[in-house]
Amino acid sequence: MRNCKGYVYLELMAAFSVCAFLALSILPILENVMTDRKNMIMKTEAHHLLYERLTAFMEGEVQGMEQEFIIQKKSYRMIWKDDGDSSGTIEGCVRYENASGKDESICDIAAK
Repeated sequence: MRNCKGYVYLELMAAFSVCAFLALSILPILENVMTDRKNMIMKTEAHHLLYERLTAFMEGEVQGMEQEFIIQKKSYRMIWKDDGDSSGTIEGCVRYENASGKDESICDIAAK
């Protein structure tokens, strides 16, 4: 043990560089996970909003007009598309911008 002068600092530098490499390689993965989590929360809110509005439309509580909703500081736009044929259905779509900045849309059909 008397002849190990200077190796402690070298081992400490090697351990620090390994830890720094691991931390820097994990940060982008963690950022992607957080963005995906926000996107899933927004998608779930959009599904709930679409289900609520389509159910209310089928029960006659709301009209099929374009509306904008703010839920947890996020903007969702409800759009209705009438086919115009005699099938008796109407399509409802919820459009929003996800956490990545991309526009997304979720649509479903309801009976009039």
